[in-house]
Amino acid sequence: MLKKLLKYEFKATARTYGGMYLALLAASVLFGGSVWRWNSTNSDAYSTLVGLLSLVYTAVIIGTVVVTIMTIVQRFYRNLLGREGYLMHTLPVTEAQLVGAKLISGTVWSVCSIFAAGLSFGILAILMMAEIDLLDQLPWMLSQLREAFARYDMAFWETMLFSGLVCFVRMVSAIACIYAACMVGHQFKSHPALAGILSFFGMQYVQGWIEKLLRVGAGVYETALYTVVGDAGSIQTTLSAQGFMGCAALTLGIAAAFGVFWFGLTVWLMRNRLNME
Repeated sequence: MLKKLLKYEFKATARTYGGMYLALLAASVLFGGSVWRWNSTNSDAYSTLVGLLSLVYTAVIIGTVVVTIMTIVQRFYRNLLGREGYLMHTLPVTEAQLVGAKLISGTVWSVCSIFAAGLSFGILAILMMAEIDLLDQLPWMLSQLREAFARYDMAFWETMLFSGLVCFVRMVSAIACIYAACMVGHQFKSHPALAGILSFFGMQYVQGWIEKLLRVGAGVYETALYTVVGDAGSIQTTLSAQGFMGCAALTLGIAAAFGVFWFGLTVWLMRNRLNME
């Protein structure tokens, strides 16, 4: 049944996200093409166009972030706590499956948004470098990449991959926290939206406070990551690779534990404190 819920969820949101990604890619092509044309002609008319398209591209990037977050919130609230909830809660599924489908969908679309933004940056960079003969410069670019990869050892890349995993788990935990905040706000008959927003920031504050209490807050983690990225050779003198990985693993564990807690809180409130009136 979870598969059917996911199929319905992706079908209901594909048009919104698909249109947003097409707009993002189109904006990057138009902006990059205008920059290339401006570099070729040095025309004042293209200078104005570049300025306008840069604002459009920035607005689309910001809009992608806002729409992704708002869609995650709206799909959960309207589909499970609004009028659609009368139908959804009559389905032969558990509350965990309902919330799980939303969490998986929100996570997948968030990752897709990140990749779409990265692709748009790549398209923009290629168009901006259109004046350069890329085929002639390709051997030099490949040699520079090989030198960059050879500069760091396997421990560095393992650290970067683990850092990416930590960011992913933090993102999933944040989405689960959004759902928990929606359920907490739903308990208030007046101003539930405001209560949900305040609940989210309160939950995030508590999570951050506990992380700092355990001395794996953002300051220690980011300092360690900067050390690794900034100078791979100094990691042994400032913070051992084992120490960094231990710190990251503890951060990962705390983020995962909070994600499970927020998910469980959402399911419990939906099962015991749901009020559709």
